Amino acid sequence: MTGVSREPAVRTTATAVEILDCTLRDGSYSVDFKFTEETIRAVLAGLEKSGIGLVELGHGLGLGAGEALSQPSLIADDRCFTVAAETLRRAAWGMFCIPGLADPGQLRSAAEAGMGFVRIGVDITDVSPAEHFVGLAKELGLRTFVNLMKTNVLDTDGVVAAVRRCAGFGADSVYLVDSVGGYLPYEVAELFRRVGAEVPVPLGFHGHDNLGLANANALAAATAGARYVDTTLDGIGRGAGNTVTEAFAAILTHHRNPAEYDYRALAELSEAIVRPLPRLHDDRTLQVLGGLTQTHSSFFPLITRCAEAARVDVFDLMAAVAKVERVRPTEVLVKEIAAGLRS
Repeated sequence: MTGVSREPAVRTTATAVEILDCTLRDGSYSVDFKFTEETIRAVLAGLEKSGIGLVELGHGLGLGAGEALSQPSLIADDRCFTVAAETLRRAAWGMFCIPGLADPGQLRSAAEAGMGFVRIGVDITDVSPAEHFVGLAKELGLRTFVNLMKTNVLDTDGVVAAVRRCAGFGADSVYLVDSVGGYLPYEVAELFRRVGAEVPVPLGFHGHDNLGLANANALAAATAGARYVDTTLDGIGRGAGNTVTEAFAAILTHHRNPAEYDYRALAELSEAIVRPLPRLHDDRTLQVLGGLTQTHSSFFPLITRCAEAARVDVFDLMAAVAKVERVRPTEVLVKEIAAGLRS
């Protein structure tokens, strides 16, 4: 019997899929924003040594968020700038930036401190706040990404339109973000093929692991043309966590991706530095329900509280709310829906 050759599933051209590691940013949610300077330095150095060229750090919600929300990180933004600049020699470091939490002055300060890239986060339903920050970031010489949070709330036509607008702002790349960990691999592949065919801008993927599919979805995105993929060591991240750096690096190596990552060293870094960290409790039931109903984890406390007060099932309430409003459900709305279920 003649054997069937197995072609590489990821990137058959010279253009590599590039890992952007956000352990020190998205992972900060899991440790209540309490990464120590020692941990930050160890992760930065280990990632660079393993071939990771893009490293994000700072508060989970980005520049200025700790002060704006009265929920500061253990290590403040300006100290993060210093630590990153002192530790990294080849890899570029960057920060997240949500317009309204961050201000232009903070972006300028980060650029002056040596930041190499910025990721501007906006809800996909309103990308207009990104325009000014993209323009400023480009003026400052930063590689500029726009992260379209809650990509899942729009159909493909809506996603294409949002990506096209961000490309028009001058973004170097646009990320499609599975904020709720609810996509299936075939949906991710179809989305990236369609968007990539219609808007000539490099695309990135940021996934969450509510349904245990973050790595599979990252592979589907890469296979369908994604240029960048977000990962975190040990999958540490908000809620259910993210695509796993060491595992995804191994997957890329298996598929002969041109970028070279030392996945064994990454696994050792994950085992030695990240896995021992004490983490906040992760309610797996809520995470799975959130993935199924396409509900962001930031709304779990509100929905749980309203379900308990109305004495209705939390899953029923989550599903009912998701049918009405998945972007920003208010407490008034959730209480009204809960009362309706109760009656």
